Amino acid sequence: MKHTYVSTLDFLNLLHSFSRVITANDHQINLLELRSDNANLDELWEVIGPEITANRALNQYAMRKLTYEIMHALISDPVERVELPCDFEDDVFA
Repeated sequence: MKHTYVSTLDFLNLLHSFSRVITANDHQINLLELRSDNANLDELWEVIGPEITANRALNQYAMRKLTYEIMHALISDPVERVELPCDFEDDVFA
């Protein structure tokens, strides 16, 4: 198994590509009206999947996983508030 180094720039490029795909398809995504009682993420992938698949530089599995995880987090009602470690903000915003 080959191990590949992933830099922060790789991560930011992935997020930027994801942002471009979402922005380009925002009207179609909004028409899906995704919410907790209508979480059809397969339809969401039908909207954005072809553009992601067409871009050979993107890891399709990673993009699909990222999409599902983000959308699941956005449309789910959290049972309890997640507490961040006390040093999290210092590390991120310092």
